[in-house]
Amino acid sequence: MEREPIAPVFVDWITLVERHPQGGLPIICRGLHSWSDSQGVCLSERIVAAHLGGSSGTTVLVGCDGFSTYLSGNVGRFNRQDNLFNLAWEPTLEKCNRMVAALGLPPFGATPGLSDARAWAESAFVGPGPAARRSRGARVLRVDLTRNFSSGSDAQARALVRWAQGLEHARHRPGKAGHWGAWWANTSRMIKIYLKGQELIDHVRPSDSEASKRHVAEIANWCLDQGLVRLEVELKRRELQRLGLAELGDVTDEALAAAFEDETAFLRKVDRSDEPDILMSIPSRSRVHAAAWMRGQDLRQLLSNGTFYRHARVLKQYGIDITQRRDIANFPVKVRVVNLSPLSPPSWYEWDEKAA
Repeated sequence: MEREPIAPVFVDWITLVERHPQGGLPIICRGLHSWSDSQGVCLSERIVAAHLGGSSGTTVLVGCDGFSTYLSGNVGRFNRQDNLFNLAWEPTLEKCNRMVAALGLPPFGATPGLSDARAWAESAFVGPGPAARRSRGARVLRVDLTRNFSSGSDAQARALVRWAQGLEHARHRPGKAGHWGAWWANTSRMIKIYLKGQELIDHVRPSDSEASKRHVAEIANWCLDQGLVRLEVELKRRELQRLGLAELGDVTDEALAAAFEDETAFLRKVDRSDEPDILMSIPSRSRVHAAAWMRGQDLRQLLSNGTFYRHARVLKQYGIDITQRRDIANFPVKVRVVNLSPLSPPSWYEWDEKAA
């Protein structure tokens, strides 16, 4: 099979919704949520989206109440054995539209009122163009972006993740996934770094088929050999609105790649604090504070807020970030340089979809 083109980033989750005011669409759901007052009068109802099942245990949520269509899930992974590598934005959207078309629903991005692919194509897709000529079309509620990197070895990859687990990110709540991952989250976004090979191994279930276990073992071993580290960014509704990516016609692979680079920038900062001669290159007024931070002291407890941030600005020019806690007890050995190289899939990687 011809290999898929590799995107700068690929889509690991997508959530879309589109309103069709004229109605008349098929009802697709697995239940109904109803809210009533104390007299039993129904105040509102909402369908529960149905699970669309595929092979290899894959599922995608699809729902329609006759007026609004909804889809959410890892569409690129659907009917495939794994998501080690996935689809770019346009192929993901095309696959979304094939899935809803099979259920008798109009494709996302269609001008409301059109119900077949030919009419949709002839109506002018909601992509780039004068605002007056394009439909608002579907809205994007969530997009997860991922990219795989090689660190050179499993040991380097694990050291990198241990380093990341000690990082803080402004206005984000940090967390850890065992010894193989770290994340930072708020109400707008979530950023993750983790060892994909170890994640695949940990998620193997006793009930999985022998063929599935062999497949996971093969790709997990390849990940470990490459020192594969995955960066992932979950863009939620508020962040998509801030980035101007909440309308389907505004989303492009280039815009998503730029958002990914921006959101993961804090993980690419250069930390020079382990260089033996770094202190001597720092201005004398800030040198004592850099030395204290290297010993593990919390400078926020020692300096006023204004003084702290004044020195923080100076020290960042020398590759030292005193706004991040330095945990010398847990990380006595520092990795000087870990070169991350974007990874392409091996020649034996399978893109084929297999029907359930």
